Amino acid sequence: MFRNYIRVAWRNLFSNKSFSTINVVGLSIGMTCCLIIFQYVTFEAGFDRFHDKRNQIYRVLQAWARGSEDPGMGHAYTAQSLTPALKEGVPDITRITRLHSEDALVTNPLSPDKTYEENRILYADEDFLEMFSFPAVEGNPPIQLLRGNILITESAAKKYFGETDPIGQTLQIVGNIEKTFTVAGVLREVPKNSHLQFTMLLPMADLLNGPDYSAEPEGGWSWNNFTTYIEVHPGADLKTLEKKMTDVFLKHRGEVIKQQGGNAVMHAQPLSDIHLNSEISGAGSILSGSYKTLYFFLVIGLITLTIALVNYINLATARALNRAREVGVRKVVGAKRGQLVVQFLYESAITNISAVVIALALTAALLPTVNSIAETQLEISQWLEPGFVIALAGTLLSGTLLAGLYPAFVLSSFRPASVLKGRTSYMSSHLWLRKGLVVVQFMTCIVLVGGTGVVYNQLNYMRTLDLGLDLEQVVAVGGPRMIGEGVNRPLVMQAFINEIKKIAGVKGAALSSTIPGQGFNWNGAAIRKSTDDPAKALQGVVTYIDSAFADLYELKLVAGKEFSEMSGAEAGNEPWMVMINETAARNLGYQNPSEAIDESLNIGGNAASVVGVYKDFKWSSAHEAQQNIVFGRTSSGRYVSIKLATKDFSSVLGQIQLSYEALFPGNVFSYNFVDDVFDLQYRNDQRFAKLFSIFAGMTIFIACLGLFGLVAFTAQQRTKEIGMRKVLGASVGSIVQLLSVDFLKLVAIGFVLAVPITIYAMNQWLSNFAYRTSLGVGLFIFSGLIALIIAIATVSWQSLKAATANPVKSLRSE
Repeated sequence: MFRNYIRVAWRNLFSNKSFSTINVVGLSIGMTCCLIIFQYVTFEAGFDRFHDKRNQIYRVLQAWARGSEDPGMGHAYTAQSLTPALKEGVPDITRITRLHSEDALVTNPLSPDKTYEENRILYADEDFLEMFSFPAVEGNPPIQLLRGNILITESAAKKYFGETDPIGQTLQIVGNIEKTFTVAGVLREVPKNSHLQFTMLLPMADLLNGPDYSAEPEGGWSWNNFTTYIEVHPGADLKTLEKKMTDVFLKHRGEVIKQQGGNAVMHAQPLSDIHLNSEISGAGSILSGSYKTLYFFLVIGLITLTIALVNYINLATARALNRAREVGVRKVVGAKRGQLVVQFLYESAITNISAVVIALALTAALLPTVNSIAETQLEISQWLEPGFVIALAGTLLSGTLLAGLYPAFVLSSFRPASVLKGRTSYMSSHLWLRKGLVVVQFMTCIVLVGGTGVVYNQLNYMRTLDLGLDLEQVVAVGGPRMIGEGVNRPLVMQAFINEIKKIAGVKGAALSSTIPGQGFNWNGAAIRKSTDDPAKALQGVVTYIDSAFADLYELKLVAGKEFSEMSGAEAGNEPWMVMINETAARNLGYQNPSEAIDESLNIGGNAASVVGVYKDFKWSSAHEAQQNIVFGRTSSGRYVSIKLATKDFSSVLGQIQLSYEALFPGNVFSYNFVDDVFDLQYRNDQRFAKLFSIFAGMTIFIACLGLFGLVAFTAQQRTKEIGMRKVLGASVGSIVQLLSVDFLKLVAIGFVLAVPITIYAMNQWLSNFAYRTSLGVGLFIFSGLIALIIAIATVSWQSLKAATANPVKSLRSE
């Protein structure tokens, strides 16, 4: 019996090759889209699941707010002294480790001419390897992070030592500290689905005994430059744990927070939540994703597959008339309704299985392209993971049932006496569903077209947003990590600037501790007037610039004077002389920027005086609202910004490199164009836009494919009617209109329904941006026109083909 079902199903599919092809192609494209998204979701959701203790590891979050404000979940920046305090004061914690990222110059002393700049180095405490599953492949067990030792990954071992055994060899590190470390172990390469990415591990004890942190004020509580991870007892109560951590924190910092008029709370963030929770910022070398993006693409994948299934249902019910007599004859010879349902489900299953096979081949072919666009590492080997297998099986089963059940029950419900006499008028009762499904298809397509327009409008808006900074032709050169013993860094940095200013094509140069688009030195600084209640302190950010920075980046001074105009006495260390932006001046309570000049401020407990006020500018991306920005003065800096006055970049940069290497031997010369660095903030948005437009295009194509099939079938059913109309004098245009107008009405209804959905959905997406584009009427007109043009092109081709057919052929049998 089953063999008979399969044989009949194959016969029916091959006897209607055009409609079967439309179904298989539509379903295969929909499934391809769905499978790629499912694989992406599986990969993203699987981050950090390889750790044996993943359910016991948490990241510590620190939340702070003024007065009665809700602190929220806070951030993952913590102080160095939090770790020993929690270890001593919270019994639920079994292990704890701090992490601190490092950019450093690394040299193998045996090859002193080869120095590399490494930006994936982590300092960690000894508990790190006991908590996380990063196994060693070489070294004497147990592998430990003891002072003076370094652990490297397999790729780093090959990079620095080639085929030589690295154990016992040394590497010189020049970063926050300068020291030669002995290789004590080689770790297996860090998995791609780890939120922590590193090539080298250094002992935290060495960092804390270095010049930066050994003399940190306030007992190691003042600088939140670390990330803290804890391992707790199995079954530990999270709420109780967080309360104990908060109590410990307030024991040490409660008085300071009270003086600042704030309140604080500690949270424990599960390891599995870190990668996708982009709302929480943190230090360290991490890969971050987004729950919102994941859910968004998951919805798009399901919508695409649903539209493909809708095509199948529409065409199957539309073809019901052709199969009515078949059903009638089967019932007359004794076929039961259940057997007919099974027969039609077999047809659906064969169509879906064929589509899955094609979809898997398409997915495999498209993975390299998807990886390039989405910056992921999706591989065919991931298809064997349980999550993907379940998703694939679910797609096949749901596709078979959803596409097959309704047509099966419709077709099997025909009354044999009626259909064999040719009475099929009652079948029109199902017409409303077919029309409704077409409306839903095009409503979805218009939403996706409108959504794509909004996404690209927002990208363009961000790119053209007036930053209040001139980033054009500005190159940022990384400052030297190694300075000779006894060399005065500010003097040698100034000497470098003086040298490069002599180069033809260099317009100017300036020093700063950070550059636009790369954050600030001090996040969350409490800023207030020195006479104000600490409870009125603002949350602000601080970075350091020299006296030439404002002129080079064309910052506009609205009150006061520049650092370059200060006298020698004013440039002293007390009080701290600072520049602020308009937003900071306004939020501090000054009605006019000029009122803030020479005013005394308290910034994180430091006495400061306002020298000048700059017009607001965008230092960070359009995702972030305008911040309260403070500039301190520096005569040194991490970056040298160089304004170029020529298009011959390679020649000028070559001369700059020669000056750099002459003054800073042993350092690696590296540079970036600042506008490129700034645009990197929008990398995720650009990636989202590309993927969104691709999946939207696939969905629209599938919808058009279905509409094409419906029009073709309608034209086929009305062949004799069209022939009679042509014999009676109907023009080609009138026949095209006859066949097209009903479908175009459905598109119009879809447009009306799509507008409010698009407005709601895209306003939700735009809420992620502090600076956003508007949803103008033109966008919806454009979306409607695009959908209308696509529909007309799809419908007209088949309609024109039917209208120009020879009526003699269609009426010959009459």
